[in-house]
Amino acid sequence: MSAKPLVKVDLFRVHKEYLIPAIAQTVHLAFSSDPLIQWLRPNAAPWAEQDTGRWSWQYRRIQRIMLQGEVFTSANVKQMTEDHPGNGRNKLSTDTPISAVAALPGKQPAASSHKDDNAGAVAFLLPPPGRKPWSVSRIWLACKLSLLDRLAPAHDSGARDKRVEMLLDRHEASSKLLESRYPRQKLWYLEVVAVHPSLQSRGLGGGVMRWILEHVHDDHLYLECTREENVVFYESFGFRVAEEVELVDSASQTGEHVFKHWVMVHPGKLTL
Repeated sequence: MSAKPLVKVDLFRVHKEYLIPAIAQTVHLAFSSDPLIQWLRPNAAPWAEQDTGRWSWQYRRIQRIMLQGEVFTSANVKQMTEDHPGNGRNKLSTDTPISAVAALPGKQPAASSHKDDNAGAVAFLLPPPGRKPWSVSRIWLACKLSLLDRLAPAHDSGARDKRVEMLLDRHEASSKLLESRYPRQKLWYLEVVAVHPSLQSRGLGGGVMRWILEHVHDDHLYLECTREENVVFYESFGFRVAEEVELVDSASQTGEHVFKHWVMVHPGKLTL
C-alpha cells in the first residue's frame, strides 16, 4: 500500500499592511475556541464575532509582529481550496492555533468581508535576537507604532488583564529557561500558526509545519501548545515537551480558573 503523499504548502513573507485584514480574520476564526483564548477572555464574546475594539487590537498586534519578527501567509482561502480539495483528516485538532502569547494592541481597517479573501494559513515567527536587520521601512514602522500607542492605544476589552499578565510573565520565564539550555542566537519562537477553519482536515497543518522547519533550517524552534491532543502532532515533527505549565487564577470563583499548556522545542533538524 503506497504512502499518502505529503501536502506541500508555500508561505510568503508579509511586508505590506494591506494584507493584515485577511490574516487577522483567519487568526480570529481559528483561535475563537482555543483553550488559551477562552481562559484569557472568560464570559467575553468569541473572537470570531466582529468587534471594532477587538479588531483594532488584533491589527496592531500583527503590525508589531511585523516589526519584531516575521509574518507569513499562504494564498487566500479560495486559492487554497482549489489547490487542496482533499478530505482526509489532519492529525491536528480542528481548532488549529498553537499559541497566542503576545497580548499587544491593534488598530485599522475593517475585516475581510468574504471568507474566500481570508488567508488560508498564517504563521508568526520571532527570530533569534539580532537576526532581523534594521531598514528604513522597519524604522518607520517602529516610529509609527510608538505614536499610535500614545495617541490611539488599542485593547482587547474582553481579556482579563490579570490573566494576560500571568501569561506574559510565565512566557518570559519559559523563554529564559530555554535560553539556558539552547544557544540564544539559534532559538526561534513560533508564536502563532493557524489554518482557516474551512480548510482544516486537509493535511495543511502538516504542510505549514514542514515549511516552517525548513525556514528555520538547523536552528532550534519552540512553541506553546494549548491543546493536549495536539502534543502528539508536534512530536511527529520532532518537537519534544520541555515544560508543562499550569496557570491558576486563584481569585476566580469559576471552574475555568486553570489553564495548562505545553512548551515544546524542536532540536533543529527537520523531521518529516
